[in-house]
Amino acid sequence: MLFLSQFLNVPLVDSADTVVGKLVDFVARPGPDGYPHILGIVYKDYVSKEQKTLDYDSIENLGGDEITLKTTIQKAMPFEILSTDLWLKKHILDKQIVDLEDTRVVRVNDVRLGSSDGQLHVLGIDISTRGLLRRLGLDKFRLFSFLPPLFIEWGKVQMVGKSLKLTKVSRELVKLHPADLANVLENLSPRRSGSLISSLEPAMAAQVFQELKPEHKRDIFKTFDSKQLEGILAHLPADEVVDYLRLLARDERTKILGNLGENKKKTVEEFLHYGDDTAGGLMTTEFMKINHTWTVGETVQYIRKVSNSFRAVLFIYVVNEKNHLLGVVSIRTLLISNPQDPIEKVMKRIKLHQTVKPEASLKEVATLMTRYNLMSLAVLDNSHKLLGAVMVDDLLGRLVPKA
Repeated sequence: MLFLSQFLNVPLVDSADTVVGKLVDFVARPGPDGYPHILGIVYKDYVSKEQKTLDYDSIENLGGDEITLKTTIQKAMPFEILSTDLWLKKHILDKQIVDLEDTRVVRVNDVRLGSSDGQLHVLGIDISTRGLLRRLGLDKFRLFSFLPPLFIEWGKVQMVGKSLKLTKVSRELVKLHPADLANVLENLSPRRSGSLISSLEPAMAAQVFQELKPEHKRDIFKTFDSKQLEGILAHLPADEVVDYLRLLARDERTKILGNLGENKKKTVEEFLHYGDDTAGGLMTTEFMKINHTWTVGETVQYIRKVSNSFRAVLFIYVVNEKNHLLGVVSIRTLLISNPQDPIEKVMKRIKLHQTVKPEASLKEVATLMTRYNLMSLAVLDNSHKLLGAVMVDDLLGRLVPKA
């Protein structure tokens, strides 16, 4: 097998047996088979101390000890590098790539090459520890023979703006759970993370953003322009926007609020008044509620229409015309009930002691949810109007932040 690391810094010897320099990099262009073909080399000239280029056809033999040329260096043809050309060391080696199977970020430790019909091609990348040891010259020792190589074929990667990604990355990434994708993004630089998030549909981008750690939310959002920011904010629940705003300075907070629609802006500003460790600070407006005059059939039709706007739909809150909470109905109940039944007939009435005020502490919230085995807890104002709901996963996230 041939690898890029075998040839970096190898002496360049011309036909007059003169050592003229050392190899710095290979330069490639996509071939008709989809694999990059090496068309030129970059070397450091020992006389001028400058980097120069040579056409790959000038090379007679590639060796790990020396690279020989067909002619003298004076007669060798230089190579004209285009802005779209790929430098193997500069653009690939040590760059990060998203490993979708294990939902992690890995580093390119070497580049695998192949020779056929007198041409040198890029066959893939090596992300294994063995590849790193090879670069250090340590892979020859038997001590490390148990370490297997780990290759990714070039057909499964692509260059995007001189950064390395898997092919069809956006289509594959959306198959990941948002939490897994967030884990990947947290291992990338803010610029690359922001670029990857902005390539997703705004709704998916918002889901991923919710799973990021606070410090990553702050850094990544700074990479977005106003249009990208507005698209993601439109799909974020008000409570998530509030959590993000709490991370920012006052001037930055004002800028974000300016990108919100009037209704969401009003809700967010109200949420900001609640303490971080209270029911009001933890509650979400991302829950489903229906009018008590509806039937089971009407409720099911409504769920089919709007369910994609919610992370999950397990229970539906029932309110009257004044938004006073009356009860709750589960998806299971809807499935086994007669479509003509009134919702008030099948719903489970909620008593006030099974709800909390926005000022309630997290301890009180946790106590009630545990006592009544609740997946969500309604938050009411002093007139018993439904303000929001605390979801069990949000409560766990606050109580066990490192989970």
